[in-house]
Amino acid sequence: MKTIDRIKGKLPLIISATIVLITLVALFVFSGQNGDESSATSGVIVDFVVRLFNLPDDAETLNTVTLIIRKLAHFTIFLILGASLYSFTYFLNLPRPYISTLIVGLASATINELQQLTSPGRTASVRDVCIDFAGVVVGSLIVWGIVRIVKSRKNKKAVDK
Repeated sequence: MKTIDRIKGKLPLIISATIVLITLVALFVFSGQNGDESSATSGVIVDFVVRLFNLPDDAETLNTVTLIIRKLAHFTIFLILGASLYSFTYFLNLPRPYISTLIVGLASATINELQQLTSPGRTASVRDVCIDFAGVVVGSLIVWGIVRIVKSRKNKKAVDK
């Protein structure tokens, strides 16, 4: 029974660490795609969005939608990384989880872009590092806000008793 209780106590840490690792692996895989593979991956989503919103099928529209989809993908995966990193560092009981989250998030964004330089047909961009880091910041802020709300409610219940 004590083993189960210990595992239960560490479950949030284990879950957040797992999400961090899965996200980092996904980033590595996506960044390792060559230009054609990367275009095909985002092309599926672009086609769906064009059909969903009944957008014109001309080159200018497709290029714009492709750019938006690709940048949203960058932002979103790094938002997930930021949220899971903040959770992980918070459950490790680090005194300032946001510092390590932001450092690791920025390093991941930079490494991600540099890795793309090794893939044929891909480029690296400072703009993408900024978009990626913005995702980390927003993901961290979301979890930070949730933690504050939960702590506030716990404190209120303790005072009410």
